[in-house]
Amino acid sequence: MKISTLIVDDEAPARVRLRRLLAPESDIEIVGEAASGEDAILAIGRLHPALLFLDVQMPAPNGLAVLRAVRDEWLPCTIFTTAYAEHAVAAFELHALDYLLKPYSRERFAAALARARQHLLATGPAAGDARVAALLAGQTIENAPVERFLVKNRERYLVVRAADIEWVEAAANYVVLHTAAGNHVLRRTLAAVEADVDPRRFFRLSRSSLVNLATIREVQALAAGEHVVILRSGARLTLTRGLRELQERLKSLS
Repeated sequence: MKISTLIVDDEAPARVRLRRLLAPESDIEIVGEAASGEDAILAIGRLHPALLFLDVQMPAPNGLAVLRAVRDEWLPCTIFTTAYAEHAVAAFELHALDYLLKPYSRERFAAALARARQHLLATGPAAGDARVAALLAGQTIENAPVERFLVKNRERYLVVRAADIEWVEAAANYVVLHTAAGNHVLRRTLAAVEADVDPRRFFRLSRSSLVNLATIREVQALAAGEHVVILRSGARLTLTRGLRELQERLKSLS
């Protein structure tokens, strides 16, 4: 069985070189290319590649942001390519991840590809890459909030921007992302989403809801000291945390 492979790099010469290096490999099938992080997110969701060559340094979303966006849907065995050593390479080595430091030689490329083959042979593509998951969970490289989520909508995939989310509703081990364009189900817990998004922009109203502070229209007092938060969309959410904390967060919203 051939190894389905996706190439992601914002520089065309880098993609061409990878194609040339992979051309003699009879067990490799290049299923696509992406020149931007946004296109990469959609391609990973659509193609489910077994192997991913991923440029770390790209205009936002960069390589790490791409993986954080798709990690609940599909995490391929990943060979990172980067022109910057520094802390990125240290993190890759910590998690035993394959990487190519540009400019890399044919020999270095062959070694990384051989390691990827061994990993896929041992785990299989459907298992996802636990090493990549550990890297993302440890946030060894990037602590920036997640700005995009990949969600499945029937037979296609959509990229939902965090800024477009009005509120997030807990539903067992899933969440519903409520946006003006519609609702999307994501296979993740509310606590995990809360940990990913910008804490300056999102506020946990209760055990079952997380709100984008920019979408709040008003807060109404109810009987017995309870409050309800009303969003611009008209949605009404119960506030069970302290009102003062919400007021402070709204004041600090820039």
